[in-house]
Amino acid sequence: MESLDLIKRLYDYDYWANQETLTGLTTLTAGQGKPLNYFSHVIAAQRIWRTRFDDSAPATLDAWPALTLEDCRRAVEELRMQWKELLGRLTEEKLAEDLVYKNLKGIDFHTPILDVLIHVITHSVHHRGQATAAIRNAGGKPSATDYIVYVRKVKS
Repeated sequence: MESLDLIKRLYDYDYWANQETLTGLTTLTAGQGKPLNYFSHVIAAQRIWRTRFDDSAPATLDAWPALTLEDCRRAVEELRMQWKELLGRLTEEKLAEDLVYKNLKGIDFHTPILDVLIHVITHSVHHRGQATAAIRNAGGKPSATDYIVYVRKVKS
């Protein structure tokens, strides 16, 4: 499998896992609080990274915004389309090129695009895991978002 094909598969997984996390958030009866905060960070971080592909120094974005569940639902769909559009423009050769950007502190970085794309996925997995634990701790029923669960569902 080529790197670009793998990345596209991982972004399909990410979309599915985000939808599953939204499902878990809806099982909370006493408000979403901390679980929603973690998931809002997933959304915000993906927005920040996606924006960097179009603007190396975007206006300051909040990495920990206070989003509603509906805000998150809309953002998951918007991000899905934005990532698909970007991935559709990339080539195997382009994956090796650097993304030039400033971090939230204004420091310049040059990072291979492939590494940035992998980071976005792994960062999201980490914070979705935090959201899952927080959903469970708040008495909700989190959805399983492991990659292997996604693979099994896609095959069936």
